[in-house]
Amino acid sequence: MMDRPRIGVIIPAYNEEATVGEVVEAARDSRLIDDVVVVDDGSSDDTGQVAAAAGARVVAEGHRGKGQSLLAGARATDADILVLLDADLIGLRSDHVARLIRTVADGDAAMALGLFDRGPRLNWLFLRVLPRLTGERALRRDLLLSLDPVDARGYRIEAALNSYVAQRGGKVRAFVLDGMFHRTKEEKENIPLVGFARKVGMLSVAMWEYFAYRLRRLD
Repeated sequence: MMDRPRIGVIIPAYNEEATVGEVVEAARDSRLIDDVVVVDDGSSDDTGQVAAAAGARVVAEGHRGKGQSLLAGARATDADILVLLDADLIGLRSDHVARLIRTVADGDAAMALGLFDRGPRLNWLFLRVLPRLTGERALRRDLLLSLDPVDARGYRIEAALNSYVAQRGGKVRAFVLDGMFHRTKEEKENIPLVGFARKVGMLSVAMWEYFAYRLRRLD
């Protein structure tokens, strides 16, 4: 009888003390999880302390960005399958985490993507039409670590992973995680317009990465 794969959760976090504890608790509630690692990306608030109190192992990282934090988290665990989760989620449940895991562990896909629940019409649009940019994923650890570090910088990692798995011929399954959303950047900033500008910048970087990934392969 084969041993079951070890499952780890990686949560990159920067100034997310308001929600990171609940994300950690939802992950730990899944009996499939062996290890929960929060990578504190140079937070100036109590993100690390809140995550540790909720039961996570905290890895301190300089403020290097989301992609570098995910790679640091992957290197900090020996889990076979990784679940990547954002630290600002609202409504995450253990069954969401389990669905991501099983999609990969059962061999149904090389990577599973969990999308926010935006309601029936927008869910269809984000699933069928728009690029699937999400921080909620499951994949094998060796797949994440084989991504070129250049492709993993900052927010570009989500688009880069999509392109990388497609290039390798891997199957990707995407589905909505019902009832799950997140604190928006407008909510996090004292001036909502600043949050909106940050969101536009993040999306611009991620969308450009689809083209930049291909351009780098032509060099």
